[in-house]
Amino acid sequence: MRFKLATLLVVASCLPAIAQPSSPHLPQGYFAVVRGLAHVEEGALGTYIHIDSPYLRRKIDGYIPFGDESTFGDLANIEGRTVEIGGVVALDGLPYITMTDPRQLAIVR
Repeated sequence: MRFKLATLLVVASCLPAIAQPSSPHLPQGYFAVVRGLAHVEEGALGTYIHIDSPYLRRKIDGYIPFGDESTFGDLANIEGRTVEIGGVVALDGLPYITMTDPRQLAIVR
């Protein structure tokens, strides 16, 4: 009985390490600035800016909540251009940065 309890405690203590994101470059809750080619997609809940970058192991998206799009100007203009997005990384299946301020988006080229 003691052996089973000790095994259970060891397994339970390893669970937080297993639940960590697989990419150390995009940990949840940290501020990040990501540069890459932008692909804009309008969704029902807001606008997504998918960033394609060869330097990232995981894809990251910028998310502009519904109703905030007008503060960012013409988002269709950034399609296929190199941009930088910055903000706090959140994980909800895939990593994303919620963008509420136009200063979080910069066109590089």
